[in-house]
Amino acid sequence: MSSRSRSVRTAQALVASLIALGGVATAAPAHAVVNTCGGALADYSGSGVLADTAFTGTVTLPGGGTRDITITPLAPNSTLVRTEITASATDSRYALGDFILRVDSSGQGAITFPTYAGGAGTSKTVICATGTRVTKIAGEVHVQGVQGTLDFTASR
Repeated sequence: MSSRSRSVRTAQALVASLIALGGVATAAPAHAVVNTCGGALADYSGSGVLADTAFTGTVTLPGGGTRDITITPLAPNSTLVRTEITASATDSRYALGDFILRVDSSGQGAITFPTYAGGAGTSKTVICATGTRVTKIAGEVHVQGVQGTLDFTASR
């Protein structure tokens, strides 16, 4: 028997002994989270043959100006989005990438998505007009040429 095999068998025996003696805590089963609003990919990207409608809105700049923002799902049941933010009337920039969906214990979803300026956009509030499909997102986003994060609101 090789020394590696002996080490594995010794480790297995040690773990079995600890469990038998109550020295190892085992995790309690997780409770299922019920989706209440924005807790599934399809709530943002759609579930049919085509991707859902884009979220469009504005980013509030320091001093009160705004820039347009569009968050477009690119495929149904997918995390792939295109986030576009205008820099001026003739200059628009975008990032393509996957959003990250987080769901809290109440079933409320939140997303983090890519931006051209680096960093990420983050939803602080998602609203579902009916059912679990997200119809409005409010949060913070990084914008090229502006320090820090700025508030945005986008709806569909």
